[in-house]
Amino acid sequence: MQDLLQELSQEDYTYLIQIIQGPFDRCAKLKRHLENIESPGQRVALCEELERKIRYLGSSNLAYNFRRIIGTEPGAEIRYIIRDTARFLKVPLADRGTERELMIRMAQEYAVDMFSKFTQVEQQQILESLGVDRKHAIAFLKKAGGIFAAPALLQAFGTLVVQGLIKTILFGWTARLIGTKLAASLFAFLFARVPWWVHTIIPGAWTISIGITALDLQGPARRKTVPILLYLGLSCIRLDEEKTKDTK
Repeated sequence: MQDLLQELSQEDYTYLIQIIQGPFDRCAKLKRHLENIESPGQRVALCEELERKIRYLGSSNLAYNFRRIIGTEPGAEIRYIIRDTARFLKVPLADRGTERELMIRMAQEYAVDMFSKFTQVEQQQILESLGVDRKHAIAFLKKAGGIFAAPALLQAFGTLVVQGLIKTILFGWTARLIGTKLAASLFAFLFARVPWWVHTIIPGAWTISIGITALDLQGPARRKTVPILLYLGLSCIRLDEEKTKDTK
């Protein structure tokens, strides 16, 4: 997990901190490290604290305190949190591959599953907003017949569309967690600061996504781990793409 967190940008950290913080945890230590992110030591400290927070959120308080008392690492393992989140989202996730690969597969499959719950008109609207030609979008949706899979979408449209779908669902989760107005402000910050966030979908689809993500939220911690892991999965896709471009 540390390898991934070290690759993130200041804007990524800002998003994660915004999701993690709450009325009883203002994440003062994380924010202090973020203010001095240019210092290598502060970046390392920030990433270590981020992982600790995520592992705490993925562990029940009772289990966390028990592990702390007996002297073992208190937080749940990241791999366990990923599998638990996938089960909650009803995403079949074979336990193979790295943590990075698991988060990518979970984010892709969940986004595509949520996409299947939109009406065909909404699906076409989303695809067109992501730059897909109308005729291509209509032909794909007709051929799919309401059955979608991440590999098929990737083959038909490339990673931009799948990333856009993940962003759609991510906005829905974030809006349900921190409120639509604050979520819109947070995402506007990302659009203004990070070029790869500019390629996104229209606000209308975001509004729809809030209702689509209306799952039975089981406790405040899970409400945080879901958007955190979806964001990390999206970040992995983006970072891997950047590395591929650099090697060409």
